[in-house]
Amino acid sequence: MQSPVRALALIPFLLISSALVQAEPLKVCALYPHLKDSYWLSVNQGMAEQATRKGITLKVMEAGGYRNQGVQVSQYRKCQQWGADVILLGSVSYRLDPAIRSQLQQTPTLAVVNAVEPDSVIATIGVSWYEMGQNLARYINDHLASDTPVTTLLMPGPEGRGGNQFLKQGLLDHLQPNKLAIVATLYGGNSVAVQRQLLTDYLADHPAPQLIIGGAVSAEVAINELRSAGLSDTTQIISSYLTHAVYRGLIRHKVLMANSDQMRLQGRMAIDAAVGIADNQSLPPLSGPKILSLTRDNGQERIDDSLSDPQFRAVYEVTAEPNR
Repeated sequence: MQSPVRALALIPFLLISSALVQAEPLKVCALYPHLKDSYWLSVNQGMAEQATRKGITLKVMEAGGYRNQGVQVSQYRKCQQWGADVILLGSVSYRLDPAIRSQLQQTPTLAVVNAVEPDSVIATIGVSWYEMGQNLARYINDHLASDTPVTTLLMPGPEGRGGNQFLKQGLLDHLQPNKLAIVATLYGGNSVAVQRQLLTDYLADHPAPQLIIGGAVSAEVAINELRSAGLSDTTQIISSYLTHAVYRGLIRHKVLMANSDQMRLQGRMAIDAAVGIADNQSLPPLSGPKILSLTRDNGQERIDDSLSDPQFRAVYEVTAEPNR
């Protein structure tokens, strides 16, 4: 029989041994609508670099497009099966699929970039897309001088997806009266092929507008199509958000103005928010960076928190070593 003295002598050793047991790193699962343009690639780099910095295990999946809600539902379940401590949801839809909504109490979930319906996720990491539209209106009101309304074509991307409906409303609500004459709104998927077809079909049947306001993919397409049609000096382009191609368009004076919601910084902030949730910290309903107005004159400034590095490739897994 072990003596009481011998048993007591073992206690410090047991305490030291338990302290040496490796703790599992925080497991964060991030779901994106797609990685078809460098906007979400920039979010991805921000997440990956912050996960590495914080010692977090990160798994990333993308749905392949805003119409693929069933894919995102399946990926949400895969996150849970993987044992995610927190899910970062770049939702394909403002209204959550019931299969996801029913699981929000099971796994702490934060919305990233794209807002979702109220009383669902814990918080949203991103900017107000209504304010993104307001920011476009502010620039147009201050910089587009014309005696008559500027004929304008809107190409916001997929209808009712992402922040499109909120951005358009913010734009329209804050434009000065008779500043723009919107001749059409063309909705379509965020792919070069779809946006090119929309624009070429429109230009084949209608006079070229004086201004095109579109998402980044639409703006990228417009740069090339207007040049091919000899319309580069006739039609100006404004982009509602930033990508590498839009940035190059700014530098080359092919894009008049672009919003930047500093998406790489948003990726970092999303990881920090996941850590905060795991530590039982409270978060504000919406937190995100400042919206920047990038123009031909200041386009080279303040983009380190916006765009991914030129050589960066999508990261789908960050594996952290167990804490010691």
